[in-house]
Amino acid sequence: MKLFVNQKEFFTDSDRLTVEELLNELQSLKPGVAVAVNDKVVRKVNWNSTLLAEGDQITVITAVCGG
Repeated sequence: MKLFVNQKEFFTDSDRLTVEELLNELQSLKPGVAVAVNDKVVRKVNWNSTLLAEGDQITVITAVCGG
């Protein structure tokens, strides 16, 4: 399956992948992460039940502290 993560192509052999599984693969499953799929925010409580589809556009944002 081909996805786009932060506007970069991402390929996976899986034909069934959740947001949570994708974040695990990207090593981005940590506090302060927000995810949108096709410009719609996915609440953290729904990460493990939100399935991704071929060609989905995923945006992963990590909050950082600073000034």
